[in-house]
Amino acid sequence: MKRVTLPITASMVSILILFVLITFLTGCTSAAKKKEAFWNSQVGKAKYNDVVAELGPPAAKETLSDGSIVAKWIRTSTSDGTSRAATRSISWTEEHVMRFSPGGILTQSSLHEY
Repeated sequence: MKRVTLPITASMVSILILFVLITFLTGCTSAAKKKEAFWNSQVGKAKYNDVVAELGPPAAKETLSDGSIVAKWIRTSTSDGTSRAATRSISWTEEHVMRFSPGGILTQSSLHEY
């Protein structure tokens, strides 16, 4: 009996690309949740200067009338995936907003990824 070898079709390549993209996005979400859990564990402990030393200067910073500080860090990344069938570009933005007491202690942290 003769075996027939089928060529890889565009639909199979598309399915493979989709699988890789889903795997990549799931990994990013897990990393974001770990970062969020870490910074939430630092509420009441971390100081503003320590956070700046870890994350770098914030993209935006505001001192409120009560002396507390709200700072925002933004990180954007783009990843390209190329195959014979198509070129896909994945981009995401991570926005981390933290609030510090007038004494500079972390009081609130929120991380959003989109």
